[in-house]
Amino acid sequence: MSTIRKLEDLTIWKEAIELGKWIYELTEKLPKSEEYNLKKHLRENARGYPANISEGFYRYFKKEKLHFYSIARGCLGEIKSDVCFCYEIYPEVFNDRSIGDYLAKIEKCGAGLNSFIKTTKFGTEFMEV
Repeated sequence: MSTIRKLEDLTIWKEAIELGKWIYELTEKLPKSEEYNLKKHLRENARGYPANISEGFYRYFKKEKLHFYSIARGCLGEIKSDVCFCYEIYPEVFNDRSIGDYLAKIEKCGAGLNSFIKTTKFGTEFMEV
């Protein structure tokens, strides 16, 4: 197991950045009418998810860390909900990746974040997924 010395060493953060790139690519294909609705909301959460992991990582106290990791989990939940909604309304924008690819990536991110939260909360050894 490698030592995590900086944010860039954290696999869950790197996965969050990759998911964010996927979301940006997906939202580019949405119609103009979604500019300030679905597109904006998805992008806000795509940025908020890794940003809150980062914020928690740099906080000193455990309670503060857990607060921001919890917010990150909420952002991820909103991403999942919006991606599913997007698929129901605009299935044609899912031509590069399937809805299954997105949901699998979101689940992987969630599992990694949950493991990291557990490690932070209970001081157990962190096992990256």
